[in-house]
Amino acid sequence: MFLTEKAIMDTPVALALTCKYFEESAEKIAAFFAANPQRKFTIMGCGSSYMLSKSAAALLGAYPETTANAIPAGDYIADPVFWQETVRGSIVLMLSRSGRTSEMVWAAQKIKDLLNCPIISINAENDNDITPMSDLELSMPWCHDNSVCQTRTVTNLYAASLLLAAKYAKDETLWKSVFAAAANNEAFQKKYRPVLEEIAVRGWENAVVLADGPVCGIAEEGALAFTEIAMLTGRYFHLLDYRHGPIVISGEKTITVMLLRPGEEKLQGAMVRDVIGHGGTVVTVSEHEENVYGAAAHIQISGIESFAAWGIPFIYLAQMTALLKSISLGGNPDQPKGLDAYISLG
Repeated sequence: MFLTEKAIMDTPVALALTCKYFEESAEKIAAFFAANPQRKFTIMGCGSSYMLSKSAAALLGAYPETTANAIPAGDYIADPVFWQETVRGSIVLMLSRSGRTSEMVWAAQKIKDLLNCPIISINAENDNDITPMSDLELSMPWCHDNSVCQTRTVTNLYAASLLLAAKYAKDETLWKSVFAAAANNEAFQKKYRPVLEEIAVRGWENAVVLADGPVCGIAEEGALAFTEIAMLTGRYFHLLDYRHGPIVISGEKTITVMLLRPGEEKLQGAMVRDVIGHGGTVVTVSEHEENVYGAAAHIQISGIESFAAWGIPFIYLAQMTALLKSISLGGNPDQPKGLDAYISLG
């Protein structure tokens, strides 16, 4: 079994530990927010963790009287003066697998030196290079991936950012939804892996992921999984915005994975029919039990009330499909060319 495959399959165990850890850390998190009552967030990451930052920013920014921005750490360190007023007065949330990526470490140090913002670090390695600059560190070594491509780590960093947001906003629906998604993750994997195996062997050569709202970042990470794991071109677009130009790339050699938010049928349904009309392999993911749009495959997400938490089962679909595609093409998902587990700029 490939390391990447093992990490994906071990995700339910890691998610259970993450939920338990946040339960145990609830008082510490509450104390941090009591001591830092500002309602402004800057979320930073690199690569996968920057994509997750976009989801965290969308979610946090939707709460009353709260603003949130996602900034790539590399962009910040290239011109901290440009970003100074965006970051000033923020709680800075840093998402990182290793806590050792150069851009993240340099950004944390620069923010402390120039603005003295409180920093929350969520990571998967204890005693990393961001630890000394963290006012609140939430470290989850049980979800660290041994493979180069992040899978289990990504899912748990995403879940952790949702749980942190739930504690900040006292959002019990979101909190319970993350726990429900974690508890059902193993059953979800077992139910839908055979479907993904059938999809993976089809003749598609590029992937498009479409989704909206708080799952935007984790969906973009899903597109990256196709690029990094299967070594095929993966692209992400907002669902309805796809019609405004990018849909021209859709064709017989494209797989399109569409996450449909609950409660809106007319606009999203029309979008599904448009994409199906372009040919290729279309996979719909929604609350419906039945394949109502006649896609090549349909996945149901149920029992998770908060749409943001749908990102937890959704990322599995992209990761496992990409892994199975890589294997079907004779590739090695553990050794993507030119990619390292974390980047050191020296």
